[in-house]
Amino acid sequence: MNWKQAAMGTLGAIVLLSATACGGTAKPGDHTQNGKSGTDITVKDNTNTSVYQSFKLEKIDKLPNMRGVAWLSNDLILSDKVNESMKPVTVEGEKRFPHNLYMYDLTKGTDTPVKESEVNLGSPLVSPDSQYIFYREPEESTGKGFILNLHNGEVVPAGQDDGFVFEGAWLDQEHVVFPNMNGDIISASVDGTTKALVKTGNFNISSVSVSGNVIYYITGTDGQLNSYDTKTGEVKQVLKSVERVIPSNDGSRLAIVKKTADTKRALVLTDLEGNEKATLARGTQIFGTSWSGDDSKIAYTINSESDEEKGLFVSNTESAEQFQVSAEMDNASDPLSWSPEGNRILLSQAVQENESYHFVTSVITISQ
Repeated sequence: MNWKQAAMGTLGAIVLLSATACGGTAKPGDHTQNGKSGTDITVKDNTNTSVYQSFKLEKIDKLPNMRGVAWLSNDLILSDKVNESMKPVTVEGEKRFPHNLYMYDLTKGTDTPVKESEVNLGSPLVSPDSQYIFYREPEESTGKGFILNLHNGEVVPAGQDDGFVFEGAWLDQEHVVFPNMNGDIISASVDGTTKALVKTGNFNISSVSVSGNVIYYITGTDGQLNSYDTKTGEVKQVLKSVERVIPSNDGSRLAIVKKTADTKRALVLTDLEGNEKATLARGTQIFGTSWSGDDSKIAYTINSESDEEKGLFVSNTESAEQFQVSAEMDNASDPLSWSPEGNRILLSQAVQENESYHFVTSVITISQ
């Protein structure tokens, strides 16, 4: 059964455990209610009065033992979970089950397998039309890529090149791009054909992202941000000291996490030439940055020594107003993901418990 069929029936990966473990206990002013079985709902008082009229936290739904990755629809999310129906393998004396891909229905609280395997399936990327998933079968930090057709369940290899886990982006509805181990940026079609688009000559390629017909990527230890125009073939050097680049959905702006000192980062908005227009946040580390579908908001997490300056934040991209959603959510295992209707954020964290880690997914509902 493919996920489309399963969705109709219900009304409608791990690669490596993230080192960004995060936990915490409820603070005064938090309210906890009992939700449906297996779901905790926490509503945190909004004390940030300067932007209270712009954003309001409605609720946070906690989904344990799940790594929510992306939205497939308003009610369905793609998740990575341990598959205990498969044969475990022994690693360093410990039995481990593979992590496979599932579809979780938020309205019914049910899981449906999307892709099961005896090996780990990691770092899935959903195509813009939610018809395909690009994923890897990782061995440590690298692995071969595959493209899964969600209509019929067919899988085709995305070439023979290994690539780094967590690196890649959909160029359009039928092509995904990613760096290989030779310093090339590869385009792979849903039919399995591949093409080298850019030969950078640099083994260290990161933060591959797409805006329209332009591919952005970072090379070298100096954080050189580059752009490649797939129509003209032109390569440009945009900025240095960049750690991550996240283009807006309309292709008019860039959100850039840049290194300003050894232990300091800033989240800035720029035009396409790298000219800074606004600074949204500063912190020790900034993770998970994600634009809402209409580009009016950006969600991100900040590491900082101060509770008032760390956690999950949402900023208005026009006024640069900032709203702290939760001080406890200062790490994200994957890029944050906005729901199609734009009022919910998907965030996954690796949480330590009893000397081991497990994932917890939060579905955060906000309003304006």
